[in-house]
Amino acid sequence: MKPSTRRLLVLSVLLGGFLSSLTETILNNALPTIMNAFDINQSSAQWLSTGYILVVGIMMPAAAFFFNRFRLKPLFLTTLTLFLVGTTIAACAPSFGWLFFGRTIQAISVGISMPLTQNVMTLVYPPEKRGTAMGMAAIVIILGPAIGPTLSGWIVDNYSWQMLFWALIPVTIVILILSTFSLRNINEVHPTRLDVPSLLLSTAGFGTLLYGFSNIGAIAGIDLFTISLVVIGIIVVGVFLWYQLRMEKPLLDIRVFKAPSFTKTTALAAMTNIAMLGTELIVPLYLQDVRGISPMYSGMMLLPGAILMALMSPIAGRILDNHGIKNMAFVGFGVLTIATIPMIWFNSKTSLIWIMALYAIRMGSIALVMMPTTTSGINALPNHLVVHGNTVSTTFRQVASSLGTAGLVTVSSVVAHGSNLTHGYQAAFAAANMVSLVCLVLTATLKNWTKPEI
Repeated sequence: MKPSTRRLLVLSVLLGGFLSSLTETILNNALPTIMNAFDINQSSAQWLSTGYILVVGIMMPAAAFFFNRFRLKPLFLTTLTLFLVGTTIAACAPSFGWLFFGRTIQAISVGISMPLTQNVMTLVYPPEKRGTAMGMAAIVIILGPAIGPTLSGWIVDNYSWQMLFWALIPVTIVILILSTFSLRNINEVHPTRLDVPSLLLSTAGFGTLLYGFSNIGAIAGIDLFTISLVVIGIIVVGVFLWYQLRMEKPLLDIRVFKAPSFTKTTALAAMTNIAMLGTELIVPLYLQDVRGISPMYSGMMLLPGAILMALMSPIAGRILDNHGIKNMAFVGFGVLTIATIPMIWFNSKTSLIWIMALYAIRMGSIALVMMPTTTSGINALPNHLVVHGNTVSTTFRQVASSLGTAGLVTVSSVVAHGSNLTHGYQAAFAAANMVSLVCLVLTATLKNWTKPEI
């Protein structure tokens, strides 16, 4: 493949990935406005985020099947078209039901396209250049959710909530046109059929588990119903995984965990997601509830961190290609742990510049470890398992995201007891620091360079 052809292909896929990741958080600051527009309560409006996460998580395990069954170009164009349809429905929604329906169609598209982005990047670049490639992918995966709340706050303050969707339509059309001319069918396809029992078990298991985690975050606590959901979800996911091991051509090939390096790095990537997204939620809540800052300005305070992360991601990828993972992971998790410690003492008088600086340092350190550890794990797999490895890694990160945000919100609520919000948020930061400390310890077990282990 010519370098110019590869650059255009990668650009199209990365733009599609950015669109997918941006949609994940673009409604965060718009929910109060939507509640007023449709005269609904917060628990109903929250389904625009909770339901979205559920559907994305349900679709992800099937992403490997679609990538192995259909050529890249028609698959990518179909997911983008589906995204465009969902976005248009949401923009024109006359009722909350139609808005939720459009959001669900968006989520179906995103559940397939997010793992697809990683798959393309690992296929068009050889293992020795995958660090740089995945560093580029990390820019869109990370930057989209990070700027979503700020963008939504600005749009809602100046325009109607419908503009959140109308603004995405021309962008999607441009990417569709670009992809029509630039994409190439680089993946090998196999005439396999979708295993219905696997899909049903995956949907029931991951759906119930994600809903349970989301419910913990919604009620900021744990009750019998929520515990039952989580337990049932774990059991069904366990049955799904057992069933996959018995299949000759599984929907999600979990034999990737036979590679020790992949197992370790997937666990680290999942915990990194908890440390990142959990704090990404808690910091704005602290700024708004304790410091009285508006949603839009609290989102703007997170922007330097998002920008630093985007700048650091490709640099981290090149460091991985040239020097390996171990020392970089130790530095990344070390800085992450050190930068989180002062957050435990955040109060109503803490300097806003200090808060912004610490948050930015954390995000920069996460850029050193999140995608590089994932890439190091993927390099430990043979080529025929790379697609499944990417899908497994993305699915586990999605589950960890829900677990992390739900867990930190619960810790904050339980400690605060509805009165001392400062102590609640301090406890949440302490919990996030424990996660980063565990990651730091686990880096001692990593191999600096990985090659296929199974």
